[in-house]
Amino acid sequence: MKFALRAVVGVTVAGACFCSPGALAETQISIYGGANWNFGSDVKITRPGFVNNPGSETRSIDWDGDPFEAPPYWGVRGTYWLSRFASWGFAIDYTHQKAIAHLNFNDPAEEFSHLEFTDGNNVLLLEALYRFSPMMRGALVPYVGVGVGVTVPHVEVTFRGHDAERTFEYQCCGPAAQIMAGLEYKLDESWSLFTEAKLSYSHIDADIRGGGSLETDLWSPAVALGLTYRFGSF
Repeated sequence: MKFALRAVVGVTVAGACFCSPGALAETQISIYGGANWNFGSDVKITRPGFVNNPGSETRSIDWDGDPFEAPPYWGVRGTYWLSRFASWGFAIDYTHQKAIAHLNFNDPAEEFSHLEFTDGNNVLLLEALYRFSPMMRGALVPYVGVGVGVTVPHVEVTFRGHDAERTFEYQCCGPAAQIMAGLEYKLDESWSLFTEAKLSYSHIDADIRGGGSLETDLWSPAVALGLTYRFGSF
């Protein structure tokens, strides 16, 4: 959870910087929860350092999201709109989501005894946002966004018979990207509720203790509900 806490602090500090005295821009701090899923993916496993089972292989693995089990799916975002009524804005967005291999770890023939990214598949993005003309007398604002950044998963990998070489650590594994569409409902001049649908991509290239690597591309759709505090009126 150390990475998650640092990410929250970073986004909060960024939001505070947006709100410097005299700034004409509109700024927002948002928190959200929800649910994510993961599509199945091909996983390339390389383990030259494993005496009993060296070499490499590629296999297809399905992934569970388990968004309502601890730690749950959640995120925090700091958004900077170029002006109070501008259509374009930018954001720093941190999302904690999970991916758990859907395997029968009780099967003696299964090569893994543990394979997941549950603390979690952490995605940190810089996003460009576009909001459309408000509806319902200015209270309802649709928006879309696209972002690029990095994924920093908590890599949890253990091969059967290699418990002493368990991988259990955060790693900066590769690039990430996201597209999303949402609706913001303004409760008053400062507070809003929002909902959004997302699709994120994470390239994970993790080092395995004992030698080797595990590489895969995760596509993760998600639905989020959240609360926004806005610095500025509408």
